[in-house]
Amino acid sequence: MRAKQIITDMNHDRVEVEVFPSVKLQRAYELHKSEKPLTGFQGFGVAITGGSCYELSRMQPEERRALLKKVYTAEGANLSVARLPIGACDYSAELYSYDDVEGDVELEHFSIERDLRYIVPMIKEILKVRPDLYILASPWSPPGWMKTGGNLCGGAMRACYIECYAEYIIKFVKAYAELGIPIHALTPQNEPNTHQRSKMPACIWHPEIEAEYIKVLRRKLKENGLDIRIWMYDHDFADVNRVMWMLEHCEGVRENVDGAAFHYYSGTIEETLCLRRAYPELQLHFTEAGPRLHDHYADDWCKWGIMIAKAIKCGYSSFTGWNLLLNEMGGPNIGPHPCAGLATRHSVTGEISYSGQYKAFAHIAPHITPGSKLYSLRVGEEYDLEMSKYPLINRPVEGFAIDNDDGRWVLVLINPNNEKRQVQVCMDGQWWYIELTAESISTVTIDK
Repeated sequence: MRAKQIITDMNHDRVEVEVFPSVKLQRAYELHKSEKPLTGFQGFGVAITGGSCYELSRMQPEERRALLKKVYTAEGANLSVARLPIGACDYSAELYSYDDVEGDVELEHFSIERDLRYIVPMIKEILKVRPDLYILASPWSPPGWMKTGGNLCGGAMRACYIECYAEYIIKFVKAYAELGIPIHALTPQNEPNTHQRSKMPACIWHPEIEAEYIKVLRRKLKENGLDIRIWMYDHDFADVNRVMWMLEHCEGVRENVDGAAFHYYSGTIEETLCLRRAYPELQLHFTEAGPRLHDHYADDWCKWGIMIAKAIKCGYSSFTGWNLLLNEMGGPNIGPHPCAGLATRHSVTGEISYSGQYKAFAHIAPHITPGSKLYSLRVGEEYDLEMSKYPLINRPVEGFAIDNDDGRWVLVLINPNNEKRQVQVCMDGQWWYIELTAESISTVTIDK
């Protein structure tokens, strides 16, 4: 049996080292393959926001194509999923919906004209690079006149406009399809539990109104012959009980949703395991989280490696980050949050730089396809903090195994500690000894 190890470490280097067979050592992690794999993983992705499209549109065609190849092909990050805002979001260059004419319940003034300026052209260029892109679309707000307060920013959805709003979404799907942009999945509302203090497009949805809307939207999708999945919720881990309550108490929800979508801004991903256990047929999707603008932007790959490993351990079917591309100030941004892009383009020099999230995706995503079998890895003998080192934090190594039926195992191991860790892995009865450098992601391939 042969093995090799590729490492992305704190020095930003990618190096290849040997991995050796070993006997079991007493003071080392023991990681074991779990019994049941996760299959049908949709892939990794990023949000193609209006702000991202604006920045892309300012690039020279050859420069833009080089960036898109680094993001969407196997030579780079190999992303295969995209999240599109329906209308304006906080990372847009302008504030609008597709029908801002108050009381237009017949949607006679519905138009995606603003998207035609630079959003649609950039999405179509991405599709040329990645034709099989799986596209999720999420609205940040219905038109203001459908909500309390009458404004795109803040307020709550009014039940009397559910039918009209579902038709509004159908019109969006059809308009994009006519332009060659297929929508594969929808969420009812981005972050339905917050109005964001009316500082950006946002809308609160009562769980019962969301439940009724899901049923109406499903009916209209069927009436129009549209095979599109519905992923409910699209908000933080911390409010998973809202999802559980809707599934248990709102008639028709279980029959009309295909999945539930989550963000990581509050709570922990392990809180959503209750859904996995109670509704194993319900897909779980990680749909938003991006780099911070001034907080370890380029070197937080361990953070994202750990988050990916935890998502796979919890049975998630896709993992999507936030903005594809922003400028060095985190713009264009009409909202209050200082996020950064997967990639950054300097507004003066045009220089492109890449986030730690990009580096984690590029290290992991090329090894995973929808046909992969993904196995979580658990610690067999776990050693806690050595008290002589107190109060230093000893963080556990995270990881998972990939089986692509190609005669080898691929192991992804993340060491977030500021010193190296020794790991031993038992694969098919053979123990392997691996040294993980400080603050690193390692991809280890082992021949079967």
